[in-house]
Amino acid sequence: MAQTAESFLDSLVGELTRHPVNSNPFFQTFLDQRLTQLQLEQWLIQYHYFCKHFVKLLEGLLYRTPVDELDMRVQLAKTLDSELGSGRSEHAHIRLLERFAGALGLSGADLQRTMPLPAVEKYLGVLHRLFIEEDYLAALGAELAVEVTAAAEFQYFHTGLLQYHRFSSDDLVFFELHLTAEDDHAHWLADAVRKTTKSQSDLERVAASARTTADAWQGFWVGMHSAVFEDTRLCGRPWNS
Repeated sequence: MAQTAESFLDSLVGELTRHPVNSNPFFQTFLDQRLTQLQLEQWLIQYHYFCKHFVKLLEGLLYRTPVDELDMRVQLAKTLDSELGSGRSEHAHIRLLERFAGALGLSGADLQRTMPLPAVEKYLGVLHRLFIEEDYLAALGAELAVEVTAAAEFQYFHTGLLQYHRFSSDDLVFFELHLTAEDDHAHWLADAVRKTTKSQSDLERVAASARTTADAWQGFWVGMHSAVFEDTRLCGRPWNS
């Protein structure tokens, strides 16, 4: 099965890389348009809410992984360790994102008051179901899709934010870090799939969950586009960079 599994996995990763979510209208507009202060805030508070709660779901996924699936647990633990700053809380990815929030003018209290958009809540609900309620192969496929499709957003966000000259390189470290970190995470998860699946039906279970997750991620950004770029209350003069 080894060669067949490798070919199947390569095909799945390629499919996820080509998914429309990787070049969706929110990313394109973020790169091409100068956002207002209110637009930047709306994007950031919702994105922060997602990132913060995603890591907690990842902890749950690791706990739910069967004790005998050691290879999968190792790769998940590496990913979780990376998200949490590799033993240094000040380097936890959510803390780095909150550094950017501060540069944008958002306080910790502002972020704590966030009410998630329906699209954000729905996507987190999909991940909760696949990570916590479904079997470990579905969870593995979902997390593979998360990590493979996460890489694209940072190409858009980092490049787009460089246009706002008020942000220093220190403010943007979260986005710069993820230009390479997501590739590592994707490779770790692909290795977990390679070492955990034992049959064609296992691979198909992983793939079905991965596709569901990528489609749900697309829905997340459709909702964000509507909230950030179609709400006339947020429109106005572009933020003074």
